[in-house]
Amino acid sequence: MAGHTESAVDAASRASGFRFYSSGSDAIDRLLGGGFRAGRLTQVYGRGGSGKTQLAIQAALLAARGGGKALFVDCEGSFRPERMEEIATARGWQRSGLLEKVVYVRVDTSSEQMEMVRTMASRPATSPCGLVVVDSFTRNFSLELPGRSNLPSRQGSLNVYLSEMARESYLHERAYLLTNRVTFGPNQDVGIGGRTVEQLVYDSLSLEREGSEVRATLLSTGERAVARQEKAGIV
Repeated sequence: MAGHTESAVDAASRASGFRFYSSGSDAIDRLLGGGFRAGRLTQVYGRGGSGKTQLAIQAALLAARGGGKALFVDCEGSFRPERMEEIATARGWQRSGLLEKVVYVRVDTSSEQMEMVRTMASRPATSPCGLVVVDSFTRNFSLELPGRSNLPSRQGSLNVYLSEMARESYLHERAYLLTNRVTFGPNQDVGIGGRTVEQLVYDSLSLEREGSEVRATLLSTGERAVARQEKAGIV
């Protein structure tokens, strides 16, 4: 939809009716003001084992359970359909017809990720998807453009990718859940991509495992100031 134009009044009116998709965690839904909202990119980052992928699977299953469809874009190669079945069973959800509403796509390069965004609306399998999960969205960029010497190119490519997702999410009323790995900052873990990512996502959630519990922290956009923390209800 190149050259899409509408008035600010029309845009505000349309956006006010965008749907929320539950994360499967009451605490996280509260932090996000209702869940993952269509028309927005939400970043969820944390160390390995913090619950990012489980949260993503829960959200995809709930979107399907609500009568819609979800797209799970796997950049890690770690997606396990049996894990999706286990979560559905643990929640007491009927699996029949549920998993069929979650579309799975494996991407191995940043170019494939870009192409997925650009063709999503024209593909019959993905066009109806209201929730899009990308797990983990920075991985391929980091592998293809590693190290400090490639930092400008890597950040530039991420900027283009996120900008296209932001535009796609608004025009087609999709919620994007982007899981991310972390790098270790001087004071705290930070999501890979830093300020480039922070400026283009609507919300950032940090997940930290504390024993048998996971704590979710909502970070204010662009400022990295802690807004609120809650136990995430992920085990």
